[in-house]
Amino acid sequence: MKIVVTSDSHGRVEILKRIAASEKADLYLDAGDSEREERELPPFLSVRGNRDHLITNRYRIVTAGGMRIFLFHGNRSPLDRDYLARLAKNNDCQIIIHGHTHVPRHAVHDGIHILCPGSVAFPRSLKGTTYAVISLGPEIEVEFKKVRR
Repeated sequence: MKIVVTSDSHGRVEILKRIAASEKADLYLDAGDSEREERELPPFLSVRGNRDHLITNRYRIVTAGGMRIFLFHGNRSPLDRDYLARLAKNNDCQIIIHGHTHVPRHAVHDGIHILCPGSVAFPRSLKGTTYAVISLGPEIEVEFKKVRR
């Protein structure tokens, strides 16, 4: 199963549309700060970020490929590994995805995959504008991709 994960597009819905058109996936997730209504974001399921006023869900728990995924923006929470792993475990999730930092990261901590896809529009790392692709199979694999301009 293939999952595309984005975050922090800050109104650049055309970037999300380009990613969805170029990346065929089973599921599309957005970790917030789209600054759009969710109905403008298909095929992405989104959550509310600190810049979103039209999306109500602060988090979602999604089941995909036999895994439970906790999706939230993260602006109201500590984003250290211990806290995120505990939050995922308390919700019976194996993967936790956040946005807000604009910095891509993938780590496994206490058996939990912690993922931030970075920002598709306004990066805060030398990696540039990024999104993530998760492949769920016998193993959980994460690849970061650059947004094509």
